[in-house]
Amino acid sequence: MITRIEIDGFKSFLDFELDVPPFLALVGPNSSGKSNLLDALGFVADEVGGPGGLLGARRGAPHEQFHRGAEGDPLPAFTVAVETLVAPEPGALLPVRFDTGAEMVLRIPRSTGPVVSHVARGLPEELLGLMVVDPEPHATPRRTVAAWRRYAPVPHVMRGRCSPADRGPLAADGGNLAAVLGRMAGTGAMADLVADLAALVPDAAALAPRFDRGQCSFDLVLDGQGAVPAALLSDGTLKVLGLLAALHDPDHPVTLLVEEIENGVHPGRLGELLRRIRRLVAAPGGAGPYRQVILTSHSPVVVAELYRTDPDALTFLDAVVRVDPGGDRMSRVTVAKPVQPDGEPGTFVSPRQVRRYLGAAA
Repeated sequence: MITRIEIDGFKSFLDFELDVPPFLALVGPNSSGKSNLLDALGFVADEVGGPGGLLGARRGAPHEQFHRGAEGDPLPAFTVAVETLVAPEPGALLPVRFDTGAEMVLRIPRSTGPVVSHVARGLPEELLGLMVVDPEPHATPRRTVAAWRRYAPVPHVMRGRCSPADRGPLAADGGNLAAVLGRMAGTGAMADLVADLAALVPDAAALAPRFDRGQCSFDLVLDGQGAVPAALLSDGTLKVLGLLAALHDPDHPVTLLVEEIENGVHPGRLGELLRRIRRLVAAPGGAGPYRQVILTSHSPVVVAELYRTDPDALTFLDAVVRVDPGGDRMSRVTVAKPVQPDGEPGTFVSPRQVRRYLGAAA
């Protein structure tokens, strides 16, 4: 589970710090930095367990990952650090910190390489007693970042067949959804998944995995209609089903990164989806697998629901103009503003501002 993110010089971030709870909603207008923050996590994951953060950049060329001032000149270096808590075994916790970055060498961007350390700071006293020594120091870093999964569903891929031999977690595009559901068939996790789905998809009664000619698919059973093949399900139903499957999967703990969660979801169902997600979130250290969700949104429905039920999960991202102390460099940077009653001006969003925002959006 990600507990803290520090970014300096990457895309729209300068001296950025954010403590991350098990459930976090990053809200803000377009170009406020929401996608950039997920890109920063992707950079760390690719540095530790992939092709390298610059080569694996999801958006932009390697030199475009560096923060630029108003004049367009990139900074000479950037750093991205992520602190996490992992559970090597039930009832045990291990802090893992990743320090990564890149620098310009003769105008050529180069990675500085990841540094892995174990830092336990700012944790509640009751968790400190669960700390253990890393039993698998060579495997833990890759296993940790592999659990950070950016969910970007592609409905036409989710409708397709896949191999039942796929025992992995839900793919980013949802292409192995049928295999995940087949693996969960007959379990309590599948029953819980169907119960959550029924609250969001009218008349949903069951999920029926099917195996034919070495391939697997699935049907959604609806009251009054019978079995509906995956090929006929709507984009929105597939998106919600994939998200719930990833969170209910008992074999693969996950930090799920969901961009613009409102896309494809009926506004009338969005609040219930958020409530279902919040119930599924679980911090590491317990008897079951941990589940974390970090989502982005610019939907007033998301803001209204979380402000009412869990305001600590809300963090507003905003793009502001920053002038460096020397006064000779200006740039637009992303700042994070939690919801709180008071604080230093420009560093928080007050309840009154939230109500004004919701009133203007009504």
